[in-house]
Amino acid sequence: MWELDELHQGSFHDLEIGPDGKVYAVNISKRRMVALDPNSGEQTTIDFPRNVHAPHSIETANDGSLWTTMCASGKMARYDIETKTFDIYSSAEAPKQRGSYPHTLRINPKDPEGLIWYTDAGSNSCFSMHPKTGFVKEYKLLSAGQAVAAGRGESRGITPYGIDYSPVDGSIWYSKLNGNRIGRIDPKSGDGDIMEWNPPFRGPRRLHIGPDGMIWVPGFGSGVFGKFNPDTEKWTIYELPDNENQTPYALNVDKDGIVWICGTANDTINRFDPETEIFVEYRLPMRVSYTREIEFDDDGNVWTSTSGPARHMERGVGAVIKISLPKTLPAGGGIKLEPRFFDGNHAIGNLATSNRPKPNNKELFARIDKAEMPKAYFKQPHQQYVDARMAQISEQNRGKVGQLWNEFRRMYPDRSRDGQMFVRIMEYVFELDAAGPQRRFINKWQHHYFGEVANNLDDRSIENGKAIFDQATCSRCHSIEGKGANLGPELSGIYKKFQGAKLLNQIVRPSAEINKDFQPQLIVVDTGQVLTGVVIKESEEQLTVLPNMLKPKKTHVLAKASIDERQTSTVSSMPVGLLDTFTIDEILDLVAYIQSVAPRPKDDGAE
Repeated sequence: MWELDELHQGSFHDLEIGPDGKVYAVNISKRRMVALDPNSGEQTTIDFPRNVHAPHSIETANDGSLWTTMCASGKMARYDIETKTFDIYSSAEAPKQRGSYPHTLRINPKDPEGLIWYTDAGSNSCFSMHPKTGFVKEYKLLSAGQAVAAGRGESRGITPYGIDYSPVDGSIWYSKLNGNRIGRIDPKSGDGDIMEWNPPFRGPRRLHIGPDGMIWVPGFGSGVFGKFNPDTEKWTIYELPDNENQTPYALNVDKDGIVWICGTANDTINRFDPETEIFVEYRLPMRVSYTREIEFDDDGNVWTSTSGPARHMERGVGAVIKISLPKTLPAGGGIKLEPRFFDGNHAIGNLATSNRPKPNNKELFARIDKAEMPKAYFKQPHQQYVDARMAQISEQNRGKVGQLWNEFRRMYPDRSRDGQMFVRIMEYVFELDAAGPQRRFINKWQHHYFGEVANNLDDRSIENGKAIFDQATCSRCHSIEGKGANLGPELSGIYKKFQGAKLLNQIVRPSAEINKDFQPQLIVVDTGQVLTGVVIKESEEQLTVLPNMLKPKKTHVLAKASIDERQTSTVSSMPVGLLDTFTIDEILDLVAYIQSVAPRPKDDGAE
């Protein structure tokens, strides 16, 4: 494994083995790629031109140049390894000046024209580009009966996604993430003679085609992978181990027909032999790797890159990883996967990769059954009590009473008319409401949404603001009126420093200005582990770090001798979005309450 780029900077969506033997990994978030010499370990940073952004996928063209989709700019970038220069092209068919979201690209090494084929995830099209003339041809794909999603970039629309060429007949195959299709383009036909099929699973992403022409597809949303036979139009599907928690993003097929699958959600790369159906899992040396692509070198080694934001990864850096295996593998090991067969006449995504677990609240019902009946119940008719209590339960929880009651009756049919058990269940749900409101997302609040309204809070409800303070769990970190924790600045008398819009800005944008006494630190220890948090205690020999302000009991004690690097973070420990489940009126009441509290006696005159 080679660690790339600076601390917290690496997010290497894809990689490619260049004709010069170097590994080129594109950093999608930093408008650059890193060229790694695997022999010497030397790394060279190559910046893309300023007018293009978000390098996504990279492939070697037939002339030895490297082509990259610049998804945020709607452009294609060609990099000449010899001259170290770039050429930039629009990914759209003329006269459009730019594409929508050029995504995955592939190039058939046997194509005499060397066409660059790519999907556009922001439109319902695939494209081919001539590498010498720059001529772009758009192939509009089918859309009938396909899901269309909202959002931006690759989340929007039908989302053409993966793409590959058939080494058997040169046809082009693609997948649609939201549309849940795979399709074929015939490059020899003027309009592509496009055909599409629906996989018996959800979320087809980056497919690849084997030497025998079989189309192998990962089922990101179903925890499966499978092959489609283009001659018989039938599917063979394999469930990944622990498939409920698996999200295979991509796969690739090596020259021997072995299928390699990204264990995107569990930090693995997986080997599957279609002949023996033996599946072997290889653990990666880094957590939260989120792999999206697999490549092979001429010696058969397997390569991948970590694409998750580096700040979330175990070592805090991006990496390129190589897996080398002996030519002859030892006998034994692995597990045999059982295939499932589909003729192609199934409904979209109808493969139940595993039965949905039926709720089993047997222990819960046992506890509810032991609860005492409310005394008020015996003072009035049954239905009158039920109607009154149901009216007191929040609308969003009211349906839970019926759900639990119906489950109880199915579990215990001889008690299907047990009115007192119904009341006990209703009381249980009522207590859930009393424990605290279950709030729903309202908006991703930004400071500028409020304008100057926070500077005039004369008519706000201080009492309601105090309740919001408790519901937003502010007291877990802050003290006010002598109550709460001291993991953040004291808020009694905060109006001396912040009021109105400035105070609101501190709440909504906690990293805008961080109190120096509570500024988080980035700490790298000698094992390579990276910790981010507030240092709450420090001595000459050790320090105590609190990574999560909402979990004050979970701390890390570090010996200072084990620390390799320590620096101040510019990101506040206060979680962003704490108020996203509150209305504007509730937020303004909260601000009014906080700035209404006078300093505690010992803090008089303090700033």
